Amino acid sequence: MRHGGCPSPILGDNLLCSLPIPDDRSPTTYGQIAFNGSCVATIVESLTRGRIAGTDGAHLDPDLRRDAIRRPGGWRPIFGQAGAAQSHLARHRVGRGDLFLFFGSFRSAEKRGNALCFVKSAPKLHAIFGWLQVGDVRPVTNALAREIRWARGHPHLSEPDRYKSNTLYLASERLSSLDLDSPGGGIFDQLRPELILTETDPYSGCATWRLPRWIHPGAHTPLSYHSRQNRWTQSATSVQLRSAYPGQEFVLDLDEYPEAYDWLRGIFLIASL
Repeated sequence: MRHGGCPSPILGDNLLCSLPIPDDRSPTTYGQIAFNGSCVATIVESLTRGRIAGTDGAHLDPDLRRDAIRRPGGWRPIFGQAGAAQSHLARHRVGRGDLFLFFGSFRSAEKRGNALCFVKSAPKLHAIFGWLQVGDVRPVTNALAREIRWARGHPHLSEPDRYKSNTLYLASERLSSLDLDSPGGGIFDQLRPELILTETDPYSGCATWRLPRWIHPGAHTPLSYHSRQNRWTQSATSVQLRSAYPGQEFVLDLDEYPEAYDWLRGIFLIASL
């Protein structure tokens, strides 16, 4: 799950352009990353007014789009995690068959002359932009770097000793956990209402979410980092949640929330229309 940096832009036709956070040790620069046929460097430089340059390193993770950069044969979607966040995932036994939904902070952007700018009146929104069903979990070592050469350049693999508890999650071939014939990892390229987490009516900040009623914990194990009851407010049709900051690695045990499967299938089916 993504955090940090400025919001990512929502471009024309509601395109979700998730931008990697800066990383001065990454071997991949913004100038090497493409989105919808355009160089991401142009977008980043314009939105940050030059604070981030196309030559700056970009932490391309989660890495979900085959066409983001040049790829060797055998590439598959991949996600790296480390430190306290990885310890949280390990403690909850996140592994093969589990599903990551990645969300980020987005805001509408528009062209003004030759520059791309955020729309001042547009709210920041937390929205789901991608997914990865775990096919394999691998501790990062020099041996792994030699084994999966198709992932060369990934920020968690280029320096195996850079992070504590450095771990990679490799995507499965298909989205088998939902019985869907969809790739095991990828992006939602257009913003749809079903992908927006933020409560917009009324709007009180992007971290106030509106979710289905079934996710209220009641007697079940709550979404991790959200055990305090005052974070949850029920209404007749939904649940309002004040999400924890900075918003990484929230884990939900779907064995306790079987209604989640239909909700997830609905997201993928609607997004594919």
